[in-house]
Amino acid sequence: MYNKDQMKKSIQYYANKLNLPVIPCNGKIPKLQGWQKRNKAPTSIEIEKWLDTYHEMNIGLVLGQASELVGIDVDGEKAQDLLKEWSNGDLPETWTYRTPSGGLRLLYRSPEGTPLKKVVKTLDGEHSELALMGEGQQTILPPSIYQGNQYKWLKNRNPAKQELADAPKWMVDRMLGAVKDNNTDTSKDKQKQVASIEEERKVLKRLAGQCESFKQAWKDQQQKGISEDDWHLWTRLFVQAGQTDTAQSFSELSSKHDIRSEERLEELIGKTKPNSPMVRCSSFGCSKEQIEKCHGRLNLNDDDEATNSPGTFIRDMKDEPLLPTNPIYKPYIDALEDIEDYTLDEHGRLISFDKKGNPFEVSNFVARPTLEVIRDDGQEERRTFRIEGVLNGGKPLSPIDITSKDFLSMNWYIDNWGIQTSIRPGQGRKDIFRDATQHMGISIEKQHIFTHIGWRQLENGKWVYLHANGCIGAEHISIEVEKELDRYVLPNEVRNPINAAKASLRLLKVAPKHITIPLLAVVYLSPLVEAFKQGGNEPNFVVWLHGTTGSRKTTLGQLFLSHFGKFVSKNPPASFKDTANAIERKAFSTKDTLILIDDFHPEASRYESQKMAQIAQRVLRMYGDRIGRGRLTSSIQFQKNYAPRGMAIVTGEDVPKGESSVARFIEAELQKNDVNLEELTKMQKFAPYLAEAMVGYIKWLTPQMDDLPALLEERFHNKRETFQKSAAHGRLGESAAWLIVAFDMMLSYMESIDAIKEDMAYQLLDAAEKVLIQTIQKQNSLVNQEKPEEIFINALNELFASNKVRLTPLDKGLAIEDSLVETSGEKIGWYDNHFFYLLPEATYNAVSKFLSKRGESFPVSERTLWKHLDLANMIKTEVTDDGKTHRCVKKTIPKGRMRKEEKPYRPRLVHLFSHVFDNDNS
Repeated sequence: MYNKDQMKKSIQYYANKLNLPVIPCNGKIPKLQGWQKRNKAPTSIEIEKWLDTYHEMNIGLVLGQASELVGIDVDGEKAQDLLKEWSNGDLPETWTYRTPSGGLRLLYRSPEGTPLKKVVKTLDGEHSELALMGEGQQTILPPSIYQGNQYKWLKNRNPAKQELADAPKWMVDRMLGAVKDNNTDTSKDKQKQVASIEEERKVLKRLAGQCESFKQAWKDQQQKGISEDDWHLWTRLFVQAGQTDTAQSFSELSSKHDIRSEERLEELIGKTKPNSPMVRCSSFGCSKEQIEKCHGRLNLNDDDEATNSPGTFIRDMKDEPLLPTNPIYKPYIDALEDIEDYTLDEHGRLISFDKKGNPFEVSNFVARPTLEVIRDDGQEERRTFRIEGVLNGGKPLSPIDITSKDFLSMNWYIDNWGIQTSIRPGQGRKDIFRDATQHMGISIEKQHIFTHIGWRQLENGKWVYLHANGCIGAEHISIEVEKELDRYVLPNEVRNPINAAKASLRLLKVAPKHITIPLLAVVYLSPLVEAFKQGGNEPNFVVWLHGTTGSRKTTLGQLFLSHFGKFVSKNPPASFKDTANAIERKAFSTKDTLILIDDFHPEASRYESQKMAQIAQRVLRMYGDRIGRGRLTSSIQFQKNYAPRGMAIVTGEDVPKGESSVARFIEAELQKNDVNLEELTKMQKFAPYLAEAMVGYIKWLTPQMDDLPALLEERFHNKRETFQKSAAHGRLGESAAWLIVAFDMMLSYMESIDAIKEDMAYQLLDAAEKVLIQTIQKQNSLVNQEKPEEIFINALNELFASNKVRLTPLDKGLAIEDSLVETSGEKIGWYDNHFFYLLPEATYNAVSKFLSKRGESFPVSERTLWKHLDLANMIKTEVTDDGKTHRCVKKTIPKGRMRKEEKPYRPRLVHLFSHVFDNDNS
């Protein structure tokens, strides 16, 4: 699959790091005129232009004197045999890659100032050819794609790991025409010689891959020849390791090799006994740390000397496994091509290598990731991997999707593919298998999926708005939300923005303005939540729409919700039948949008009623404080917190109790006949226009998103001062301010598209402000009723009236009453003309017990209650010299008749001013 980012990085690497004259190609065809004369690397501007101009372009490299590079193109087995014949084993390791057809391409440095011409030898069979490529030609470079397959660098043969070698002499001679083809030399001796050279080079390569000292020695031997002492050490090591032919080949690599070298080698071979100790690593100047790094462990003798030898890497060297021929393994072979530690055997089993380079089986199957899916909810990213596999023998294993956590645990293969799949026993085998599988997935496709609705800022800084079926502001964005939220679908286009906006505004006629204005305002506030949050002032309330059964509250709520999707005549996205956790997750996912939480109603069962009240309190706390419920894992670690990120309308037959709860919502009370049924039916038919109105509004907001936080914050502060003057609780004034700012933004949008005129927008804004002031003034009484001091006084009043509690005159003091009337009810204190002297604990317990029998609980603790009474100036307090305030003041109680206490009784009592109650209540 074409990857533009990968192609961009590659061409920039070739141009900027390697200074190569690369060019854009369509398939294999160059797209630049006069490309043959191009002898310099492209600029960054040229590269960007090519990538934008040529769709799915490939990367070509000009050969010849322009780049000072020539190449060998090997296509087919017969071409490989011919190359061995032509080169006679003289093929220095250089930049090498595989072509899409399975052939090889080797690049070499050409002699300076010497133009080399192309030499081509076509052989029998399809796609069978050997070509020496030079002047006037170009070659396609990795990671280009041709006919669906990719050019790929071989393991450790890419420019980052392999030095570019000079073109060998035989190659230069052939391209200069100094050597003619001779196809008669096919003797067995020649073939044997070529095979022998290949085996010797395999030994040299294995040792160089395990020993850095030899790797450098091998390089120096080919360039200038190593010192005589080093020559003796290395050739002796090869002989001791049983690699006598390799010792000969290594010596011949240098021009220093002569008859004396031959004689010394023969002498060395004759003196060396089988299994004799080999030259130690320390002889080559390696430290113990380096030796342990190469071998994995130190072998120490009695003198604390390291006895490890590099010869162990090649003494018992075995042939590398043959690759499987079944086509099903080709993707796995290609994926492992650049990973030097792993391969497959002929049966398709995963193979790794020990410290000596010997292969061992890891598993009887092989697996590779083909897709990485990143699910992004705006707070964290969760990754899953699509993994395919093949059991040994070529049996395909069904693709599976696993999480990143499951991938690391390494139980996924047997959970999904069964007992037939096996990782061999042994220390670290599972980690080896995991590492091999993970490396095969380095370049796989990544799919980013957003799992929420609302605003997101992409990596390029662009703002987009997500919905369940796509995105406003960008294409090719993947969305995945919970099934319950899949109706949050917005249209792709707005057919008539003006008609859509007018339809939205017409909702004000469906019911009285004190109902429809808050509902319409919260609709247009929802897409502003992100901007308010960035300004440090996130809205923290809900709109509570309540009324009796049959008042059409749910239908009305769903009609307004239709601005965000298909909700008419459907179940609301959330209700009080859901668990609190489910509502929390939905509130988290519906970012910058509106959710309807339906059907808060009193239950006959006390348990069900308490449960519903708890959910209501949870909802109000969630939106009022913008927090989710804190959770801990089994290891006492904090779990993810799902705070709400949009706005909510709650419908119900009642409102929740409690001062702080009442202040967390804007009330909209719906009477039985408030809804205009004829208008409601019409608007239900126009519901699709509502979603189009929201799309137009969002598109209008999009270019303003960076500036909105400051703009909205300024407007909010200005309006808050206006509403706070009428609010009994600061939260009510803030809620009204958020709503009026959103209503104003809605009108500004509609005015910008000529859906309404300026004077009409002014009239509507003025009407909305008056309605919201009336709303919070009406709600003030509800707030006051829920104040702890008011609840306390009202409850105490009822307790007195029902003779459940009583007070006695202070002048009677501690006298023992003998009247049945006087002794009815629990005694909670005394009274005189100025105060009710209340026993704190007895009074609080009596009130709490009274409320509990009604299914209610007192909202504050005893100590907090006295604080509220103090702030309301209902009780007498006492301040000591050190500034400490006592809200329960000491009072001497007379002994009264029939009492003989020696000491005066002086308890701490709540001094409640008597004017709080009518005198008759005592």
